[in-house]
Amino acid sequence: MKISIVGCGKGGAKLIRLFQAMESVEIVSVVDQNLQCQGMTLAQNLKIQTLTDLRQISDNVEMIIEATGNKGVQDKLHALYPTKKIVESDVAKLMMQMVDKQIEASEKLNVQLNKMNEISQELYSQMNDLISGTQAINQINSLLGQSSEESKNYIVQTDEMVSAINKITQQIKILGLNANIEAARAGEHGKGFAVVATEVQKMSDSTSAFAARISGLLQSLSEENKKITTNIEVLAGHSKEQEGLSSKLEEIVKSLKTV
Repeated sequence: MKISIVGCGKGGAKLIRLFQAMESVEIVSVVDQNLQCQGMTLAQNLKIQTLTDLRQISDNVEMIIEATGNKGVQDKLHALYPTKKIVESDVAKLMMQMVDKQIEASEKLNVQLNKMNEISQELYSQMNDLISGTQAINQINSLLGQSSEESKNYIVQTDEMVSAINKITQQIKILGLNANIEAARAGEHGKGFAVVATEVQKMSDSTSAFAARISGLLQSLSEENKKITTNIEVLAGHSKEQEGLSSKLEEIVKSLKTV
């Protein structure tokens, strides 16, 4: 629809903005005797024809919107263009109020969007911190896993050493026993040797007891290491879940930033 707006003060400028945004409406011209008024300046910037005489309104205009509120102007428009649709100032005023409401709603929406943008920026920052923390936890978890594996190897090696010590201890004990037997056969001449053999047996018994204690400690250490490994696996599962949630939240925050 082709229209012309008569009266280009502040209210006329609002109507220009309203109809300029409508694809189905073409503002052919605006009319006002004051070329410096707000609506005329806006029309010139938008490349809309500006007129100072009502009689200059083009014949192809289908509707004239009278925005002056002047009864004389209304009467003159009806006299000049009896066949055209003329929207009088009361209806035009209603349109202006609609524009005001639209602008007010738009401003409120912009405020809300700005707040949402600030919140999304903060969320994005927090998400980055959360992701960094999750990555750090994963690295620590990986290191703990490596340490746990190394501890297992050390336990196995130490256990092998204890087994070797037990074998040596058994051999020393047998040697001590044989030495005592030989000392007894030697009679008086073997008494000194018997003392040494007895001490060797005592040392063997002490070493055996000490090896048993070490073996018990290694067993306890192995059990604790198993618990640590289990907890590491649980932690790894939680970290993976947290990483997945973090990625989903990051996508949500990114989508908020693009709104």
